Amino acid sequence: MMGCRNPPGWGAFPSDDDIAFYRAHGYVVSPPLLPPELLESARYGVMRYYEGERDWQLPISGGFLDWHTEHGDGLRINDYVSLQNRELRNLVLFPALGWALARLMGVRTVRLFHDQLISKSPGYEGRTAVGWHVDQAYWDTCTSDRMLTAWIPLERYSADMGPVMVIPGSHRWQDTGWMRTFSETDLPGLERRVAQSSGIIEKVRILIEPGCVSFHHSKTIHGSEPNRGDRPRLALTVHAQDGDNRYRPGSRAYHMNELLCRRDEDYQPDYTDPDICPVLYSED
Repeated sequence: MMGCRNPPGWGAFPSDDDIAFYRAHGYVVSPPLLPPELLESARYGVMRYYEGERDWQLPISGGFLDWHTEHGDGLRINDYVSLQNRELRNLVLFPALGWALARLMGVRTVRLFHDQLISKSPGYEGRTAVGWHVDQAYWDTCTSDRMLTAWIPLERYSADMGPVMVIPGSHRWQDTGWMRTFSETDLPGLERRVAQSSGIIEKVRILIEPGCVSFHHSKTIHGSEPNRGDRPRLALTVHAQDGDNRYRPGSRAYHMNELLCRRDEDYQPDYTDPDICPVLYSED
């Protein structure tokens, strides 16, 4: 279990040691990276978003996960919130976050690929677990193998509220492309299936304070247990792509970005579309 370290100063994360840890284990946790006022503003943005307020509209109105009150509580998921809400966009575009993503990827340019606002309601144990999965299984339309996810808690939470869990080193395992299993809530069953091909697994629960960020590689196996606490567990996930990532034609997978992004000169989805995939960091 990892917690926040004392803040080393803005821009100091990730250090060379942090990068080495990330490359060896497939995940790493930052010290305090996001200022309290930014998180307070983001929580206000979440409140506005849940009440139906939108600062910008997406080019299409359906086909992606978009929780509304009439859907009931449990696992609430809303996609592309930073493209619709000013406060959450400010959080996603915060420079220290983009810098950390670029350093961990080892690239000059980082773009947004997708984001998700996820809230786990208490009292819905059978409906708030997230199955063991790998993000890249959902991103087969991408040419990059550097993509990663930043998991940002927006409020304090405890171990019984279903924090993210990772399997260290699993980003180097083979044959995990079948793990499009986000919605499979039988975590022990999935663990047995993983162990059959990869041996004994180690689980690490990520327990961090708001302001800290957990980063994991797109091939790292991760999931979370149900929220057994007494209040919601609220977090934002930021899925990031490097500047060289492009759409891979012929993939049998599908991603909503195929409809949202503009078309390139070959009439393929353009993952550099600045409206859908804005730059989070660039040395240029």
